[in-house]
Amino acid sequence: MQIFDVHAHLEMPEFAADLTAVLDRAARAGVDRILCVATDLPSSRRCIELARRFPGRLCAAVGIHPNHRSRARPEDMREIERLASMPEVVAIGETGLDFHHDFTAPEQQTAAFRQHVRLALAAGKPLIVHSRKSDEEVLRILSQGTEAVRGVRHCFDGSAQVAARYVELGLHVSFGGAVTRPGHKKLKAAARSLPAGRLLVETDCPYQAPAQHAGTRNEPAFIIETLEALAALRQETTDSLASTTTRNAVRLFLTDQARALSPSRSNSL
Repeated sequence: MQIFDVHAHLEMPEFAADLTAVLDRAARAGVDRILCVATDLPSSRRCIELARRFPGRLCAAVGIHPNHRSRARPEDMREIERLASMPEVVAIGETGLDFHHDFTAPEQQTAAFRQHVRLALAAGKPLIVHSRKSDEEVLRILSQGTEAVRGVRHCFDGSAQVAARYVELGLHVSFGGAVTRPGHKKLKAAARSLPAGRLLVETDCPYQAPAQHAGTRNEPAFIIETLEALAALRQETTDSLASTTTRNAVRLFLTDQARALSPSRSNSL
């Protein structure tokens, strides 16, 4: 079984002491590729450093999370744009809108989201979309462009109808540990209804641990429990679903990105 965890925050301090052990456990669970997703400029640099340290196992996304945008300097986005061209970088984000928290004013979030969309199009790389209580506005912004944006609505938590609208725009939809928990009827209905070709899986670690590990640090090895829950919902085998989601992830993030598998170390952070 080969599994692609399309959203992890391995650059965070929670993994500083035992990252190698975390990756070893992931490999034993069948996770052979992990996308390390940034939330600001320093973490963007760390994600690239990790992708260089573990080539062929980790790849990187660079961007500024909407909740961190208010703390970013004006020049940070210019540096993100420069980092976006590096071969280890296979996606832009995470970005989007978060109306659950009020760390960044909505208008500032919207402006930053549009910047990331433009960068993803210019770089020819997919967009990693964060949305909390903001899907309507996120979908409105994504639908306004004259050019379709490739990407993924990460850690999906909405209904089948909302998932279908992301798919109509050409995006993938990624599921995390919430599908392993009791309840979440709308989310589980979305997981059942999603076209197989648009389905992805993630951990969002160290957050969003599946039910069996509630209250602990999440890590990539735990993604198998999310896959098992999704497979049961969709009446598929876990192996089949792992193959489908991995194939989707490779097409989205690694097609025409072979250079990311053997990163050039001549590029300077």
